[in-house]
Amino acid sequence: MKIAMVHTPLWGRGGAERQFLRLAVELQALGNEVEVFTPIVNEKTCYPELLKQLTVNVISRNPLLPFKPKNNLPASSTEKVGEITSSRNQLERIAIHQFYTTGLPAMLSLGGIIPKGFDVINNHNPPSEWAAFIAKRRLKIPVVWMCNEPPSWFFSQEKGIRRKINWPLFEVWDKITARYIDEIVVLSHVAADMIKSVYNKPSRVIRTGLDFERFQGTSGEETRKKLGMQGDFVLLQVANLGAPKRQSDAIEALYFLSKNYKNIKLILDGFGPQEGLKKLSEKLGVKDKVLFWHSKSDAELANMYAACDVFVFPPKITWGLAVVEAMASSKPVVIAKGCGAAEIIQDHVNGMLTDYANPKAMAEKVEELIKDSNLRSKIGRNGREYVKKNLSWRKYAQQMQQVFEKVAQDY
Repeated sequence: MKIAMVHTPLWGRGGAERQFLRLAVELQALGNEVEVFTPIVNEKTCYPELLKQLTVNVISRNPLLPFKPKNNLPASSTEKVGEITSSRNQLERIAIHQFYTTGLPAMLSLGGIIPKGFDVINNHNPPSEWAAFIAKRRLKIPVVWMCNEPPSWFFSQEKGIRRKINWPLFEVWDKITARYIDEIVVLSHVAADMIKSVYNKPSRVIRTGLDFERFQGTSGEETRKKLGMQGDFVLLQVANLGAPKRQSDAIEALYFLSKNYKNIKLILDGFGPQEGLKKLSEKLGVKDKVLFWHSKSDAELANMYAACDVFVFPPKITWGLAVVEAMASSKPVVIAKGCGAAEIIQDHVNGMLTDYANPKAMAEKVEELIKDSNLRSKIGRNGREYVKKNLSWRKYAQQMQQVFEKVAQDY
């Protein structure tokens, strides 16, 4: 098959970007012709080892407006990906987050540069459905949307003028474009329920893969030594810092545990604002037990997983790639019920489930693992075997290819 894969800006080393690019590479390995279409690419930070294996079409090298009009980029051309630079202009920094000023023009242009000859369009993540809608209307080919989650706007508590301004864009335009999607694929039943509530459309659950071998053969001892944690019981959460990822719950769980265990530490590995979390840890008297870190490479992240004793994940999100990476590292995971990755967990078998937004309950689960090293080993071993048996990029690509073939046949 010839597949046009569409993504929002390929900016950094996030889970969504990895998922998209690995799928593209695996689809090529299965014998498909694949081209990537995206507004912007940073070839230095966004998995260059994967990008170099793919044909990547971009609208613009400049991450700020104006985007190049579509007639400046012939549909048949492949423009070399360029480095993204940050703007010092305050108005531009504000505008880049506005869907009307950047998202909509970018997606309209993107939908206009996809040429004829493809069998299917596979778009990933909002608002790429806008580009897919434009391309489908032009090319008369089916669309499969890999939607990790619907636009956050639908679940935002934001009120006032910004919500009123965005209302026609999402409640009207976005829902119209979604009607033209032939198949929606999600990572979990949590995400499927969200799709149903927003678009009133069914979706198909296909689990993503991961690089299993990347997490094997790493001891973590060197990392623990470097961090001065040789004799400590180490908790780890991997996620970009922010309220939705609930690092505050991990800090509060640490507070409860620290009453009985003096040598317990927490590593928060991720990028984002630290000030509020540092204030919370200081208020709770655990400031010296919390380490903020940001792994800059796959190898560094694998070492961080290997260095921890228990992996904690308190947010309620549609999947949780970090959870399965920790499982691949043979680490026992303690995660919130309602998280998409919780759907693959059997409590006390290949992981531990805890109540959402309940740090004390999370602390109690961790304490079970502190007290019972055999339970830690059993859960870590079972988690690793589950991931090895069920989650791979090749299996993910094969299942997605089957969906593409079916929608193309039925179209």
